[in-house]
Amino acid sequence: MKRLVLVSALLFSAFAAPSAMAGPTLGGSMPDKPFDNLQMIYNTDPALQCYRTARDGVDLNFGLEHCNTAVIDPMMNYRAQTFVNRGIIRFDMGDRKGALNDFSNALEYNPSLGDAYLNQALVLVAEKRPAEAMTAINQGIALGATNLQVAYYTRGEVEDDAGHYAQAYRDYKQALLVKPDYAPAQRQLERFKVVPKRTPTQ
Repeated sequence: MKRLVLVSALLFSAFAAPSAMAGPTLGGSMPDKPFDNLQMIYNTDPALQCYRTARDGVDLNFGLEHCNTAVIDPMMNYRAQTFVNRGIIRFDMGDRKGALNDFSNALEYNPSLGDAYLNQALVLVAEKRPAEAMTAINQGIALGATNLQVAYYTRGEVEDDAGHYAQAYRDYKQALLVKPDYAPAQRQLERFKVVPKRTPTQ
């Protein structure tokens, strides 16, 4: 399989009032639930920092700490997206099990988040679990994942690896319909030679 690039979940708005940061110490075990009766005040928005790290793939430990802060905040409005972003960071750090756990957490908070299914599928492909990956990809497509070209391309790769070349070709083509300049799909399509279907003679 080619290198996987997971897709960060966009936060539509996430700005907290400036002040000194208060709350639990960062680091340690990965929190999965908000802390009840906790009021957190930030001078930096942790959910936004988490998103930026997932998007850019740099300074992963810094981003992970901000993700951990964001997910324990009971007032967090974008918890599902934050779990997706933390899952991407954990995957980039080599923690595939943790990434899958975060995508499951995201779906617990928002079962219709197509991006969580798509990122889950990308990790399952890396784990060589193609049947589960296909199920997750199909769910992501059905729910309108943000980067559908990645979904179709990844499904094409799974089909390609399974020897289902006609289906793979169609999905690579579909990826280009979604995003005509999508280079990975263009490269894959160069491998294919399309021949006309023979018609039976009378």
